[in-house]
Amino acid sequence: MSVAAAARVIASSPRRGSRPRPRARCVASTSGETSASQPRPWAVSLARVFEWEDILEVAGDDAETRAVSDDDDDDAPTTSGSNGPERGCKDEFIVIDGANVAWGLAQKLKSKFHTKSRVPMSSAVLMALNHEPWRRRGIRTHAFIPREYVIGYVNSVCDGGGLATVNAECVEYLGKGMWCNRRLMDEVDKGRLTLVSRAGDDGRGSRKADDLVILQRAKEADAWICSNDKFRDHRRERNIGFAGGKALKEFARLRRIDHNFLIAPGLDDETLQAMTNASDWSPRCGASFFDAYDGPSPRLVGSHSELDPFPPHAAPPDLLPITFEPIPTDAMKTARAHFLARRLWEVPRVRA
Repeated sequence: MSVAAAARVIASSPRRGSRPRPRARCVASTSGETSASQPRPWAVSLARVFEWEDILEVAGDDAETRAVSDDDDDDAPTTSGSNGPERGCKDEFIVIDGANVAWGLAQKLKSKFHTKSRVPMSSAVLMALNHEPWRRRGIRTHAFIPREYVIGYVNSVCDGGGLATVNAECVEYLGKGMWCNRRLMDEVDKGRLTLVSRAGDDGRGSRKADDLVILQRAKEADAWICSNDKFRDHRRERNIGFAGGKALKEFARLRRIDHNFLIAPGLDDETLQAMTNASDWSPRCGASFFDAYDGPSPRLVGSHSELDPFPPHAAPPDLLPITFEPIPTDAMKTARAHFLARRLWEVPRVRA
């Protein structure tokens, strides 16, 4: 589907004052079974993802659906299984590119604070998984991430980065040079995060393995993909469900949403510095904070203070607030603009 065709899909939604087209819902049958609901049109689902209330009102879609509350985390599944959305899934799903999101926040922190180190962030994955507007509308999320970001060497695990920067607040040392991010492992246990092996069948490994899994699962479930990666390097793949490179390109253009992180929104640098100086926070970064650590002496690997006196990757949320923000792509912005222009269009009349 091209951008122009996507715009026509939005423009074809019922105008204000017209009777909305009936939308299929889950209806309980006399036998007690529940029929699967039909997926929403692309335009309506897109408007729900970005909270475009004006479009939802014209399309006749409910403003909100049942929220996925905190009480549902233990009783009701937030995904359709331990591996996320399944083939033919009728629920609205957002598949999160865990590696891309984790490094996206890392780059933002490095740019803002001019740090020497850059550490992939587990908090970025959690913010995307728990994005409140999505939960409020009942849109389910699931993340895929390389295995070594959760269980691996210190330079690859999230909130690790190195022996001088590893954050003892959310990382655990397993022994023999292996580390585990406890926060992300909790999400694995809940079925909200899937680990993808990059080892490969031939033993040589593939750094694109998680991207291919994300594309395949999103294609099967007709889900959205939250990633700043445009997946241009995978257009020659033939085993992930696409007819060819053009089909993958169109799917990525119409199903992929960008993201951004707002660092300390509303706070200027002076205020943030004053908050830091007034706080009693003391970062617990470095191998010396792990009693079970049996590797090279911490004195030989240095400390975070030698790299960055203020390690922003370890700062608590009350000291350094960060907000996750989904962003529509240019194709989606164009489709929205076409819809709004079409909605206000009137038939010209000949004056008598």
